[in-house]
Amino acid sequence: MRLHHTGVVVRDIKAHGEKCRSALGLSAKTGILHDPIQKVLVQFWGGEESDSLVELIEPTGENSPVWRASRNGGGPEHLCYETTDIERMVKESLDKGAALVQAIAPAVAFGGRRIAFVYFLELGLIEFLEAEYLEEAA
Repeated sequence: MRLHHTGVVVRDIKAHGEKCRSALGLSAKTGILHDPIQKVLVQFWGGEESDSLVELIEPTGENSPVWRASRNGGGPEHLCYETTDIERMVKESLDKGAALVQAIAPAVAFGGRRIAFVYFLELGLIEFLEAEYLEEAA
C-alpha cells in the first residue's frame, strides 16, 4: 500500500483551493468533480515534489456524510491508501476490529476505480483505493 491522499473537509472548495495555492504553493491536479454517490464535490491538489495529494471535499447538501464536519469548520477527515487488493484490505480491517463505513463501490474521482471506507477507533477513517493496473507492453 501507499499513501495516495489526505482528505480534508472544507466549506468552500474554491476558496480553500485558492488558500492551498497562495499559502502552500500547491496546484490543482484535477478540476472540481461531483461525486453523486458520496454526495460531495472533490478536487485534488499537490506539490511538484510529492506523490501524495490533498483531496478537498465539499458537501453538496445536508444529506452529505461530510455536511456536519463542514459546518463545524472542516479539517482533516481521512487517509487514503492505494492497494492492489481492496477486497483483502477491507476483510483484514474488519477482522482487526474496524467498522465498515462504506462498502466497496466505484468512485467518480478515480475514473470508476473502486473505493471503500473503514473506521478504526485508534486510527480514524481510512479509505482504500483500488490501484490502477497498467497493461504491460507486449
